[in-house]
Amino acid sequence: MGFVATLSIDHPDLVLMPTIETHPDVTIRYEYSATAAQNDLCFVSVFGGEYDAIEETMVDDHTVSNPTHVATFENRAIYRITVETDLDLLPEKCAAYGVFVFRITSGEDDWMVRTHMPDRDALTAFQDYCRSHSISFRMTQLYDSMVSDDGTYFLTEQQHEILSMAYYAGYYEIPRAVSQDYLAEKLGISTSAVSQRHRRAVAELIAATLENDRTPGRRNHR
Repeated sequence: MGFVATLSIDHPDLVLMPTIETHPDVTIRYEYSATAAQNDLCFVSVFGGEYDAIEETMVDDHTVSNPTHVATFENRAIYRITVETDLDLLPEKCAAYGVFVFRITSGEDDWMVRTHMPDRDALTAFQDYCRSHSISFRMTQLYDSMVSDDGTYFLTEQQHEILSMAYYAGYYEIPRAVSQDYLAEKLGISTSAVSQRHRRAVAELIAATLENDRTPGRRNHR
């Protein structure tokens, strides 16, 4: 029942928006929020490796304060920040409508919120909140949550473009026939942008597989 929707939201006062706009090639994933000593806190993961530069931007970001480095792992760093904005990435009232959040990650200049919504009333509640707070709202994906066994994935145009080009150019061959530099030249974007778009596209495929509980069957490995 219900449907899966990926929503793009944007407003200068949404949490970490100035940081996202300054570092469009870095991916930030919103993990969870908490309250401590009357302060609203949230934890985020940062992917991309430019941690020093990102920390400097966070210090000047008016939507947050006290960015604290918690831990660094192989491919990401985790930060705890104090939220200094009243705008919510997901309005509290949406919980009453049964909205479930799969993940919230940064785009190139927005937040991408992937949700399961039980009905149209839940979507309307989200849209009404955005409209009343002048938050830019755009739906990038929408499909019936029952559509899960036909092997269909839902990629943005940019994600589809980079995966198609990489596949047909031989990027996935062993050894690789082309490099990310080649893809960047063909697409007219930077190598770091290729890396980010490619990672997001692959993550979308993995997420779609896991969310739909499609367990890979046995295959012959070469």
